[in-house]
Amino acid sequence: MRLQFFIVLLFISNFGYSQADAVLPQLSKLSTNEEKLELLYTQIKKKWFSDEKSINTYAILYDSIASLEKSTLFKARAFNYYGIANYLKGEHDLAIDYYFKAVRILEGSEHYSDLADVYNNLGACYKIRKDFENTEKYYLSALEISEKIGEQTTIAHLWNNLSLLYTENKIYDKADFMLSKAINYYAQTKDSVNLGIAYLNYGNLKINEKEFQQAIFNYKQAKNFVKREQIPLLYAVSQTGIGMALAEKGKMSSAKEHLLEGIEISKEINHHEQLLESYNALAEYYAKNKKFKDAYKLSLESQKLKDSVLSAQQDKNMADALARFETEKIDAQLKLFALEAEKEKQQSRIYLIIASFGVLITVLIGFFLYRSKKRRALLANQKELLEATLEDKNILLKETHHRVKNSLQMVSSLLFLQSRTITDKEAKKAMSDAQSRVRSMAIIHQKLYSEQQLAGVDTKAYFEDLIAEVFNSHTNKSNNAKYKTDIQSILLGIETITLIGLILNELITNVLKHAFKTKSSENLLDVFFKEENNRLVLKVKDNGSGMKTNKKQESLGLKLVDSLSKKLKANVVINSDKAQGTEVILHIEKYDKL
Repeated sequence: MRLQFFIVLLFISNFGYSQADAVLPQLSKLSTNEEKLELLYTQIKKKWFSDEKSINTYAILYDSIASLEKSTLFKARAFNYYGIANYLKGEHDLAIDYYFKAVRILEGSEHYSDLADVYNNLGACYKIRKDFENTEKYYLSALEISEKIGEQTTIAHLWNNLSLLYTENKIYDKADFMLSKAINYYAQTKDSVNLGIAYLNYGNLKINEKEFQQAIFNYKQAKNFVKREQIPLLYAVSQTGIGMALAEKGKMSSAKEHLLEGIEISKEINHHEQLLESYNALAEYYAKNKKFKDAYKLSLESQKLKDSVLSAQQDKNMADALARFETEKIDAQLKLFALEAEKEKQQSRIYLIIASFGVLITVLIGFFLYRSKKRRALLANQKELLEATLEDKNILLKETHHRVKNSLQMVSSLLFLQSRTITDKEAKKAMSDAQSRVRSMAIIHQKLYSEQQLAGVDTKAYFEDLIAEVFNSHTNKSNNAKYKTDIQSILLGIETITLIGLILNELITNVLKHAFKTKSSENLLDVFFKEENNRLVLKVKDNGSGMKTNKKQESLGLKLVDSLSKKLKANVVINSDKAQGTEVILHIEKYDKL
């Protein structure tokens, strides 16, 4: 289970909220622009990554004063502050645009500290977008600059940030190394707030590494260095983490007490994301204790919370979109009526003028050219209105895919909980297979709402995620198998990618269940997918023990593969040999390529 991580970014020093209006009287008392900019920088530094409204106001003020000074450094800082405000609002693409504007000014200059700040902030944006390569790139760039100029506090913050990135991507040795260095520095400088946050992150790391006693120690250390009123969310995460670790150690009574307190704190601060994590942790606790009814109730409560948050946002987005559409539509209609009335009026005037004053024809021609220009401008505005309406519909469609994904995940969770109560091996296996198939479809909808393309899914990203998910769900089989992929990036329609995804899920699951009879590091699965000669070719090959003939006939998975293949007009070929393993090849004739 993933816990809420505190991402310590540069210059966090205050977790409260401010009132930007209170700064204006102070600005009016200052005589020089440099003094005013320094005051605004101080205010932004206090509220760094905590209050986007105040920071946005400060950024606008900073930008307007910086323009008077005509300083490239001040302009770059204004872009950085705009980026921070948009990052906090969730507008990550816009934030990245502002950060790169700042980078273009700062690169090649000697303002190393400012450039390190912007690189770090870029890393934070790419981390939200799950882009490991760019996140690591910009964090390491910021670290290199900070080490060059000897800014030790910034270096410690970047160690912490990199540890979170490596933990999230299961590179635990690097994460442990980075966090240890950050904790040592915060301890030496007696920075209790950042030390507490670093210990919290260390606890989360140890949970992932299944070192539960170490996790408990670090969570307790986090609470020792940070008061509850300073960062209540730290206490909610710590209590939940301690509860999970105690449950894994079999100390159920103490575990429940901590899990319940984590839920209460999350409710007190109205932190929906952490409340969902705490609910899930307590549901897992109930499942371990075979209190499946309580676990099911909590799962429903968790889903209800997810739906309420999503519905509230969806209702707000829809209301805003409809209100904007109606307002702009009425305004466009009024302008059109005015234009038509003006047209009739001008035509009457033209007839009178032509009859009486022929000498004014040149003037009238000029007038008509001007009116045509205005009309083109009106059409351009109407085009912008239609484009904005289309964007609103795309947002609603993304949210629909998000809801479908959540529903499929809920079905998967229910199947998992139900399987825990079943003792019959065949029934349990059938429930597990059904859960795997639901997960393969959930990944599709996750891709649809997280990418710009809403009509289809990229095969390379989807198949690699699906293969990793199937392997992770079969880690307890202990066959020590590995896999290789050679997958072409092709954008396919939803119906096509769903059928191929289900087929691939069945083939990989079948290999992991039956192909490898012994545990060996040489157990290998190859997946090949490309478009050749106007056909899609899918190959799944293992070096296992081969497939018996009667298995080919009796396997429900292969029957499902055969049924799904017919919908794709695919030819299925199975080659099996005890010495070389099994290879399944599909040549797909019918597919929807975008």
